[in-house]
Amino acid sequence: MRNPTRPSRPQPVVTENSVANSPSSLWSVEPFDRQQHDRSAFDCGIPILNEWLATKVSQFEKKDLARTYVLVEAGSTVVKGYYALSNHTVAYESLPADQVKGLPQIDMPVVLIGKLAVDRSLQGQGLGEFLLIDALRRAEYLATKIGIRAVEVDAINEAAKRFYERYDFLSLSDDPHHLFLPMSIIRKLQLPPL
Repeated sequence: MRNPTRPSRPQPVVTENSVANSPSSLWSVEPFDRQQHDRSAFDCGIPILNEWLATKVSQFEKKDLARTYVLVEAGSTVVKGYYALSNHTVAYESLPADQVKGLPQIDMPVVLIGKLAVDRSLQGQGLGEFLLIDALRRAEYLATKIGIRAVEVDAINEAAKRFYERYDFLSLSDDPHHLFLPMSIIRKLQLPPL
């Protein structure tokens, strides 16, 4: 559903072909494995995202707080990008008025993209989109198994906010950097299944 106050803009087209012609022949997204993946040189330009990958990802995995997926070049174990997913809730009161119609007044179950970053050496090559699409595909798969209303992100800065808004993420009322994408929109993308 489009926000009526936001001007219409061209939408990224994601089809079976665009995913097939994406960087997938050169790159793969894999579940993080601390024994296998080399993250020592990762630098996305944002220290907190670098530090999380270097020092916290294993703890989050071990304690079942998040599942992290890493971007690696075919035949390599060097991490060049990553994202982390976990379950979360969004307060009913934070949802825009057009999103609450017919919903019970409870916190909404969501998938949180807690982190998403691409190494500086590869930024601007579409790999952020590649990671985001992979995350949305995983969220859509999970939504066939459990109730998930949307995908949620907390954009770390204005550039990240603009990135997510290009894919129709909407602002929640509690913070302009707190964004979500309803599962109904994700389904309309008709992403290829995992």
